[in-house]
Amino acid sequence: QTSSVYLSFLHIFIVMEILAIVLGYIAFLGCGVHSQSCANITMDSCTIPEGKIITSVTSPSPDNCQLFCSQIYKSCQTWVYRNIIQDTENCDLLAMDITELLGQCQEVGSYRTISFEDCVNPASPNHCEGFSQAGCSFTGEILETLPGVVDRKTCAVSAELRDAEYWMYNIETDDCVLYGINNFDRTCNTVRGPKNENGGNGNC
Repeated sequence: QTSSVYLSFLHIFIVMEILAIVLGYIAFLGCGVHSQSCANITMDSCTIPEGKIITSVTSPSPDNCQLFCSQIYKSCQTWVYRNIIQDTENCDLLAMDITELLGQCQEVGSYRTISFEDCVNPASPNHCEGFSQAGCSFTGEILETLPGVVDRKTCAVSAELRDAEYWMYNIETDDCVLYGINNFDRTCNTVRGPKNENGGNGNC
């Protein structure tokens, strides 16, 4: 009988673990379905300065990661959720806002129809200001790879001129890559967001 009870508890535990993983994955996918949202800008190859990571915790979903930032650590300004195995520390809590973080990133980009500058401006009225993604891979048609582009704003302008779907700018190499809409796909394994006293990612 003891063995039967143990097996029952073990079964319940396994089911709960699987459910947590599934719910976390669904929530993570939900961060990418609104293509016109700031949640779909890219800030990649970022180096976090020493002392800016408050702590890292194990989290089942982006919403849960955000709650650690908003309810547990007062100094937390940005949370970073990585869609990896759930029994590892996949939620980083940072003592820096998106403006500070932007200065530490080598690659940035956005859909042509989204204002990247508004998305990284804390004073912007944009509903999803402060959200971004990382660990991104791109597939599809490359319309242009422009060398020697002076900054990300100019890269965004070139996306307008070429009617590109998405642009990516490398700050170190000054390369601007423009992706067309044909077979375009963007997959990211990391999402970030700002501290929110009420919790929840606001469908971003």
